[in-house]
Amino acid sequence: MASPSHLFRLVNEFVFMLAGALLALFALTRPSLLNARQPSWIALSALLIVWGMGTWWRARRSGDNADRLVTRIAGGSLILAGLIMISLAWAPFQWAGWMLLATGGIFVLRGLISAAIMARSA
Repeated sequence: MASPSHLFRLVNEFVFMLAGALLALFALTRPSLLNARQPSWIALSALLIVWGMGTWWRARRSGDNADRLVTRIAGGSLILAGLIMISLAWAPFQWAGWMLLATGGIFVLRGLISAAIMARSA
């Protein structure tokens, strides 16, 4: 039987998959509504990078190898997504949809891979 913390992490990965799918849907339908040069967008991107670095650093304290791997995947995906989002401020507008689609794909892959690792280790 899975522990409550294990189930919470599984639900958390499902939420990231849904957020990634929503971001990919937004990228495919309405990339013209994006203004990546707003200070709030840059602050959100920087927040994702810092959050990812903290998550990556926290992986050292995990006792189980599977938990450590899932935490590293989570941190790496947040760092990569933050870097892609902050680079949107300087990228040509034609690339905005593709870059948002890549960010959404990163979150979906993170959720699928982490959920598979957690299900295998349970």
